[in-house]
Amino acid sequence: MKASPRQQRILLDLQDLDNTLARLRRKRTTLPERAELAGLSGDAADARTKFMAAQRELDTQNADLERIEADVALVQQRRDRDEQLLAASTSSKEAQALQSELETLTRRKSELEDRELELMEVQERALAAFASAEQLLAGVDARRTEIEARLTSAEQRIDRELASNAEERAGLAAELQRDILGLYEELRARIGIGAARLRGNVSEASNMALAPAELSDIRAAAPDELVFCPGTGAILVRVDEE
Repeated sequence: MKASPRQQRILLDLQDLDNTLARLRRKRTTLPERAELAGLSGDAADARTKFMAAQRELDTQNADLERIEADVALVQQRRDRDEQLLAASTSSKEAQALQSELETLTRRKSELEDRELELMEVQERALAAFASAEQLLAGVDARRTEIEARLTSAEQRIDRELASNAEERAGLAAELQRDILGLYEELRARIGIGAARLRGNVSEASNMALAPAELSDIRAAAPDELVFCPGTGAILVRVDEE
């Protein structure tokens, strides 16, 4: 197949751009921020578990304290009622019964208030644990937001580079003969490289020196004759003969 030296040089430029595009795509998929986010997932799950456990404990203590407070209020209401009845009673028997009940209610209220104080201390510890878990979760969320912002910024930079290089590639491809471009694309799809330089006796497609007989055959070919790397099959462009 024939291709002018200029067409062959365009092939090298096209391969350089394809290498750049491949490198940028790999860079995009292996951005360090992705690894950071993956590593953060375990911390996030742990923080979420601790937060939910602290929230459940705090809810339990709040509910227990509310029940005790309701019991205290109920006992107080009964004491207030009995005191009013006692003040209005004219019966000594009734007054004695009311006085006995008041003493019982007083003891009950004292017990409930002692329990209330204990629960308030437990609630205070639960509240502190909840605040700590909430702060931990917020910190993880803030880190995730910051990493995601950096990831988006890095992706956008690479996408701009990809778009610019893709546009340049399209321009170069349009300058190539259709059959030359088709051969290049077929080789690149099959072996991973379409064209490479021949520097001295070294093929940059295989990074190996050619045998004397192989090199002799290539040097004997006309400048517009396409030659190929014996090791890989990629198009070889003789840059040092131009």
